[in-house]
Amino acid sequence: MPTTSNPAIRNLLTLDGAVAPAAPGASGAAPAAADRPITLDDIVVKTLAVLGVLVVSAFLAVFLDVGFLALPAVLAGLGLGLHLSLRPRPGAPLVLLYAAAQGIVLGEATRFFDALAPGVGTQAVIGTGCIFAGMLAAYRTRLVRVSAKATRWAVGTACGLLVLFLADLVASWGFGADLGLRDGGGPAIVVSLLAIAAASYFLLVGFESADRFLQSGASHRWAWYVAFGLVMTLVWLYLEVLRLLSYLRWW
Repeated sequence: MPTTSNPAIRNLLTLDGAVAPAAPGASGAAPAAADRPITLDDIVVKTLAVLGVLVVSAFLAVFLDVGFLALPAVLAGLGLGLHLSLRPRPGAPLVLLYAAAQGIVLGEATRFFDALAPGVGTQAVIGTGCIFAGMLAAYRTRLVRVSAKATRWAVGTACGLLVLFLADLVASWGFGADLGLRDGGGPAIVVSLLAIAAASYFLLVGFESADRFLQSGASHRWAWYVAFGLVMTLVWLYLEVLRLLSYLRWW
């Protein structure tokens, strides 16, 4: 089984056996109908629901001009994301709250970059959708497979980028220095391309984890957690595509 240091993805890959409902004869009674096995429809519907909350939240953030909520939304999204990643659980409330918080972040980020490069937000949405569709097609046709080696590459890239971003943040806030990782220059473009490649691969890992849940017979309530993993990756992917397109406008 491919391994990863991303807690949400790792849990998606390993929780399937742990949450599978008991067999009908295991306890002398059939499982409750409410705890039926997960289906592909469950995953699709829940993912669309989470994406719907994300999109509505983003539109409301822009329409109502609630920029003052951007920082609290970032902190809330980070906290909920870490909590769900480290302590996975089935159910909708926390996942939908996460989507609402991230929607505010995406709305404000889109407004910011769209002011610098008009129309880039729409292009980023289309670009992210195309990448998602392309990776799903590649996964379903087995043109690209989730392997331990490729997963280690993606995890290593993500961890390296995280270290670079933290170093850039410390250098900028602590010393007033600019490492050139987010200024639109050549290094910034390379960083965004690497991030997009890693996020795209994590979509494959998300698809693989969904298949494992389906094969395990896990409770349908875990569809919310599968949706969380996919949407978390899509948020990261969209932000990187948005940045890259804005950089290319400056050239």
